[in-house]
Formats: sequence, structure tokens, C-alpha cells
Amino acid sequence: MPTIKISIYQKNLHKRLSKEEITKIASQKANFLLLPEGFPHFFQASSPEDATSHEKQYQDHLLEISESYQGVIMGGSHYRYNDEKKLVSASPIVQSLVLVDFYEKKSPVEKQVSKGETESIFIMGGLRFGILLGEDIEQSSIWDEFKREGIEVIFHLSSEKNSRTYEEDLEYFGKLSRETKTHIIRVCGISETQKGRSLYASPSGINWKVGKVEEDKDVLKTLSVTVTGNFFL
Repeated sequence: MPTIKISIYQKNLHKRLSKEEITKIASQKANFLLLPEGFPHFFQASSPEDATSHEKQYQDHLLEISESYQGVIMGGSHYRYNDEKKLVSASPIVQSLVLVDFYEKKSPVEKQVSKGETESIFIMGGLRFGILLGEDIEQSSIWDEFKREGIEVIFHLSSEKNSRTYEEDLEYFGKLSRETKTHIIRVCGISETQKGRSLYASPSGINWKVGKVEEDKDVLKTLSVTVTGNFFL
């Protein structure tokens, strides 16, 4: 059975990746790099509409990473106007200095942001996988689609707020992974007011998690995920 290498970077949403950090990411030689929802967020914006003016700067930083890292970059996310001129929260997908596609969030919390209409399932790096942004994790219709399509690997780019404790988070994702028979790789963004609880849950349990003492720290972790299907290389 094929094994996929996936790097996740629990990262402060307001700080750029330094050249040293990018070099460290590249040295992992992972198939995928996951960045959290809301990264990068370097500029103050009064509203999602105002934030769209910084779209190019955010995408340029991802392309800067892609200059050194040869795998697929998922995320983070930023606000943009899509081809239908709708304001959406979108996660760019980048590989080999090319912005390949976007995933649009299906469960935006801001009233002025439209529900995304892109596919939730992608094929990149030889892997067929699902993407969830923030509160999308609660969308039963997306999970129904993943089940119908037999998706094994789910990338959850997270910065959503919830009232669960650290232990309750582990229980929630462990149960979700077990019930859906999927590998859930969650990467979280951190800030002064937000903790990160990045983790990897599989049907057999929690394979890896950020420790309590690391909830407010940048953490780079490379995981090995073994899949039975959905891999085409």
C-alpha cells in the first residue's frame, strides 16, 4: 500500500515564513504541505471586502514557498472575488510555481461572504483527497460526498473557533475519523487569541497530536499516511 508524506505547519497567521523556515519545509521532501485557514494574514483589514485588496501579496508568499518546495501546497486561505464576482473565502492550491486551483469554503461565518461552489474533492500529487476549510468539518453533505466517492484522506485547514477542550477535541476527531473511515489531517493557525491543535486522526485512533504545551507555538510536522486506494502514481 502506498505511503504519502504530508507536512503540516501549525503557524502564526500573522507572520511570514522566513527563508530558513522555507528551507526546512523543502528539506522534508513531502508530497503535500498543509497551511492553516487564514494564513497568511499580514495586513490589517476592516472587512472581508477590504481584505481582497491583498490577494496578490498572499498568493505571492505561497509562490515564494513553491520556489524551494516542490510538492503540492494546500492553503492557507484568503478572501477573494471568484470568477462569478462572488466574495468567497478560498484556499489556493499551488504546485511548481503555478496557482493550480482554489477550494472555496462551504460554511462561511461572515454574512457578506458567499457559500463556496467549488468541488470538495481534488486529485493532486497522484492522490485523490478531500478538503475542508474551518467550519466545513460540520457539513454532513460534504461527508456524504466523501463517503460516496470513497475518499480516504481529508485535509482540514483549520482556524475555526469552538468551545471544545483539548481532550474533547481529540475525542471529537478520533470519533469522526473512526465513523467515516478516513484519515483526517488537521492543521491549525495560531494567534494571540487562538490556540492550535493540529493532529492526525485515523480509523485506529489519534496517530499524532500537538501537545498542550505547543498550542501557542509554530510546529512543523511531517506525517506518513498509508492509503489503500485513491493513489495513482
